[in-house]
Amino acid sequence: MALPLALRLKLRAYERFAPRRGGKFIAKIFTSPRVHKQPAWELELIARGTALSRADGISGTQWGATDGTPVILLHGWEGRGAQLGYFVDPLVALGHRVIGMDGPAHGASEGKFANPFAFAKALLDVQAAIGPFRAVIGHSMGGGATNIALSRGLKVERIVLLGTPSSLPEVFKRFSDFMGLGPRVREAFKTAMVERTGVPIEQVALLPNTSDKTLPVLIVHDIHDREIPLADAQLALRAYPNARLLEVDTGGHRKMLKSREVVDAVTEFIGAR
Repeated sequence: MALPLALRLKLRAYERFAPRRGGKFIAKIFTSPRVHKQPAWELELIARGTALSRADGISGTQWGATDGTPVILLHGWEGRGAQLGYFVDPLVALGHRVIGMDGPAHGASEGKFANPFAFAKALLDVQAAIGPFRAVIGHSMGGGATNIALSRGLKVERIVLLGTPSSLPEVFKRFSDFMGLGPRVREAFKTAMVERTGVPIEQVALLPNTSDKTLPVLIVHDIHDREIPLADAQLALRAYPNARLLEVDTGGHRKMLKSREVVDAVTEFIGAR
């Protein structure tokens, strides 16, 4: 998909005359999720659940048991908790309390801007309120945020990483390449992101930093994923001592969320309450 001509010309002008301003412009684009219309099946699923909302503006939906350690569904960029809705009924059937979180500035949650660190903080804040998790199923950026949260003290019995990136610098590079950024704006973009997040982006591997060598991890990746390369899943496999990788052919980065093969594998991995 090609960028509009007007945007390409604007970025060229930033590169030549105002790279710092261009970096801030790109950082705003990078952290501003678009809102997509929810399909009817998601709305029907939400209607069957119980709406959850927090004072900090984070929203979500709960299904199944009202007690016990929950299974958290954490979506990716421009997604919603209900986007992982195909996992709900099988997990509820096993007796689980299932919570679909809407990350900051996504779904029904408040905010205009988001990034993986904001997602990780929201995940930790929810845990502080309701206690440890049975599992987190993280898709794409939601999986990366789960890894960040794990390095910051997340308490969870097992995690599932679906189409998850393993390197934030690589995510930045792919986005910068897509936008056709010149070298001056690229550097200014990194600086602007550090200003927004307080984190040295070039040093962030979206991989675990935990002393727990026994945490069970299931990594699922579509072999035809055009957004997150399979190599990222292989990096995660080497990083987690107790992990296994399931390579699937489901049609792409998001189609895997509706795959019966994927849903069955994840449900079996999480197990009964």
